Amino acid sequence: MEALADGSGGSAEAQACLVPRSLYIHVPVCASKCAYCDFFSLPAASWSESRMAGLVDATISRLAGLISRFGCDGFDTVYIGGGTPTALPAALFDRLLSGVAALAASPGEWTVEANPESLDEGAIATMLARGVSRVSLGVQSLDPARLAILGRPHSAESATRALALAAGSGMRVSADLIAGIPWPRGAGGAAEGPSLAEQVSLLLDLGIAHLSVYDLVLEDDTALARAVEAGELEVPQEDDLAEERDGAEAVLSARGFRRYEVSNYAPAGLECAHNLVYWKMGSYIGSGPGAVSTLQATGPSPWGRAAWPSSLRIEEAQEIDGYAKGGAVESPIGTKESAYETIMMSFRTVFGLDKTAFRRRFGIEARSLIGRTLEAWAGQLIETRDSLSLDPGGLDLLNRFLVDCLIELDGTFPAPGQS
Repeated sequence: MEALADGSGGSAEAQACLVPRSLYIHVPVCASKCAYCDFFSLPAASWSESRMAGLVDATISRLAGLISRFGCDGFDTVYIGGGTPTALPAALFDRLLSGVAALAASPGEWTVEANPESLDEGAIATMLARGVSRVSLGVQSLDPARLAILGRPHSAESATRALALAAGSGMRVSADLIAGIPWPRGAGGAAEGPSLAEQVSLLLDLGIAHLSVYDLVLEDDTALARAVEAGELEVPQEDDLAEERDGAEAVLSARGFRRYEVSNYAPAGLECAHNLVYWKMGSYIGSGPGAVSTLQATGPSPWGRAAWPSSLRIEEAQEIDGYAKGGAVESPIGTKESAYETIMMSFRTVFGLDKTAFRRRFGIEARSLIGRTLEAWAGQLIETRDSLSLDPGGLDLLNRFLVDCLIELDGTFPAPGQS
């Protein structure tokens, strides 16, 4: 879609959408493909350095075009993920960060994802020199047996070394762990390595300020899913997984971390500001193969359906050599889908659904659309004058709640007199 010229040197889109204040960069390079991963990425060994350089330059060029198109004048948050950005050769890693720094105007929070095998003193020095303030480390497990099952290229020892290095740099450090990792069939689930709670305690001792604990999802056509389907591995029972997570949460709570989103924990005030933009349905842009932008309209939509505000989603092509040629898919998001996405994302967090913002955007109270569901779940809802949110028990059942919301929304939307 071409930008709509308004004769002022900008675009009608830039004037009619919520100006993006957050930026995501996708780097589809990894040391190797993990057994559970279905993200768009390729092993670094399959790339030539010139091919990587072309992609870095194309990503920066695409970013400049998006900034111009949507009138961005700086960013509050920047997040560079993948893939593994630190798997880039050192000179190209610096080239990427310096290109982003030149366009991003000193964001308040700038996160770069890293994996233990590619985080070293040089990568840390590059990040500090370019203004990165936060590093997110993909640990996933500190149990050697589980790391092998996941196909991770690092060891528990290299993970702890990388965490200590990151924490000592002065940047804020986040880490990821995976719960519910399968084990060999017939092993009874016994693991000689540290429990999830023990791993959490060790990470906290190393100085992390934020932790994500994700339940493993067996994605179709991944090596791990095939191993489970073949009967080589078995997944934990739901009760065992709940007990595993409860133990980890007890450690986190005792150390001042709260569960502020379904899978994320941090002391109050140290939440990931970038991810909160997603969960609060703010506008953001994304550059790099496989990245996504979402632009929220603030008035009559320049993308159609002018009677109600909507959003524009831009999905960048999952191409490497042809990325510079464009090919992004642009889709106006209808109001019904936008309303459901707002409900879905808001209820992921303890902050919940902002009732006033929802009414302002969609012209109707949320309760008019999902009132029966809210009544049915009243025992696990927290309602204030300004917000609706799920209590901790409700967060554990989020998917069931959202299915109920979607079913009801199908029958209540659009509201009478609005289309």
